[in-house]
Amino acid sequence: MIETDKGYDLILYIDTNMNDVEFANEFGNIDEDNKRRLNNNIIDYIREKFPNIKINMVKIMAGTVLLSSFMLAAPITAHAAESPTSSITSTQSMYNYNIRVAVNGSLQSFSKPPFIYNNTTYVPLYDLGKAIGGSVWWNNTSNSVGINKNDNMIAFVRGSSLARVNGIQKKMPASIVIEGVTYAPLRFIAENLGYDVELNTSTQTVNVSSPSAKKTNSYTVVAGDSLWKISNRFGVSIDNLKKANNLTGDLIYPGQTLIIPGTAGTAPAPEKPPANNTKWPDVTYIVQPGDTATSISKKFGVPAQQIMKYNYMDADEWFYAGDRIAISGYAPRVYTVTPGEDKAPQRRGTDIDWNLEGQYLLERGDTFTIVDVDTGKQFKAKMIGGYNHADIEPLTATDTNIMKSLYGTWKWSPRAVVVYHNGINIAASLSGMPHGIDTIENGVNGHFDLYMKNSTSHSSSTSKVYIQEHQNMVMKAAGK
Repeated sequence: MIETDKGYDLILYIDTNMNDVEFANEFGNIDEDNKRRLNNNIIDYIREKFPNIKINMVKIMAGTVLLSSFMLAAPITAHAAESPTSSITSTQSMYNYNIRVAVNGSLQSFSKPPFIYNNTTYVPLYDLGKAIGGSVWWNNTSNSVGINKNDNMIAFVRGSSLARVNGIQKKMPASIVIEGVTYAPLRFIAENLGYDVELNTSTQTVNVSSPSAKKTNSYTVVAGDSLWKISNRFGVSIDNLKKANNLTGDLIYPGQTLIIPGTAGTAPAPEKPPANNTKWPDVTYIVQPGDTATSISKKFGVPAQQIMKYNYMDADEWFYAGDRIAISGYAPRVYTVTPGEDKAPQRRGTDIDWNLEGQYLLERGDTFTIVDVDTGKQFKAKMIGGYNHADIEPLTATDTNIMKSLYGTWKWSPRAVVVYHNGINIAASLSGMPHGIDTIENGVNGHFDLYMKNSTSHSSSTSKVYIQEHQNMVMKAAGK
């Protein structure tokens, strides 16, 4: 139902998964008697579901296709209720209100009572959101609602038997709207948000509980961790992490032991999920100029935090126009090297794939050591951006002088180098021509190209010879 300034418009959706395709195709060609009978059936439906609500127009849809529409002159009055003493209207007489709901052992008192319909327990969606600490949203224009909890999001059109769970379409018992209140199928919503649902038939109580309620575990912070990363890893909020550890700020340090609420008795979630994944999920997106995590999340109806997580990004990172990102699952990533495996910079490194691994090990803002393979000279550099390869700048004027001494004069010709970062030696190739954006006062204007295995140019017009020269130098740095 869509509210208008003079009442409501009612949209009825035909199940597009049904086999009666002929009905949808021939809908506009049925004779007047059949149309009149259909209209009468719809009026009976309105009388049953929406008594005394002023519905001005009825639209019949098959997916996004409008099959028919007609106007109603006046509100449709419900039939008299079977029991004059009942507080439930006749349209709700088919609902069983003899049901209670408890969340983590606490019996809930909703603003509108839950009920059972067609063997399904329904609860007011907004009240359920408050009970579990989730957030509920609605959009009257699209007649859609949703509920978010941690990294999970469920969205659906009111009355539809389809929902999107973290961007993936699933069937669910159709939601019900009564007097403007959206009632959602409790089990479907709760289980897809990560809760357990059990019915106690002796007390007629549906128990909704988190498997990890009132449990704790501990975790030791490692280099590169942040509260945001840890919260995503264990599925707890940053606020709960802070409360459990009496933290007043966001600062944590390697070696620090943190209490992780809600995870005792279970192994910690994998630090690098999923392992050795080389396939993109079903839904991906090419970043456009001006896109942000928030704007992309609105396009797909999934939480911004989830998009960041699926692309292994920190909260302060941004997307680059032209980059491909994952929406419905994790982006491809493999793990062939481990932070801390090397104790010092070396003149040989591992040839890791930039797209599957390198871009996640070397991120914007990171500083690291670059070792020239031929001479052994070292200097510090900083990554300032890039997505098909890394754009880097020498960290200081001294570092710039060391780098320039490798080339004699600035030139595009790549050199074999090793990047030493977080205890990993990575085979790479570095060009010697400053160009484009400059962000550091280091004695040279512009930045430099740093390639790893399978890196490519940001521009489709770049010479293939130049790209191949980089790949040759990467193999040299790997000792191959």
